[in-house]
Amino acid sequence: MRIIRGILKIPAIILMIAASVLRALTSFAAAMAHWLFYLAASALFCLGLACLVFRTATFQEVVPLWAVSFILCALPHIAVWIAGALAGLSSRLRGFVCS
Repeated sequence: MRIIRGILKIPAIILMIAASVLRALTSFAAAMAHWLFYLAASALFCLGLACLVFRTATFQEVVPLWAVSFILCALPHIAVWIAGALAGLSSRLRGFVCS
């Protein structure tokens, strides 16, 4: 059993390193996208609000702008969730390798 466990640790080390690198890249991308997407979402929301206030568009025409704004706000949270899942995977692999 020890031999099989030792053999399985080699691919686990490679997967652990890959998961750690992917987590770092995902965290960096989420941080960069966070402020960029929030800026775009804020601009779209304010544009839709201004169109309603100045009556240049109807509510039905503004709803798609607000929907895109909501989606842009949700995307960085999805990236953070993926980074967290990769961190958990890396942690579990590290526990297996160190045991």
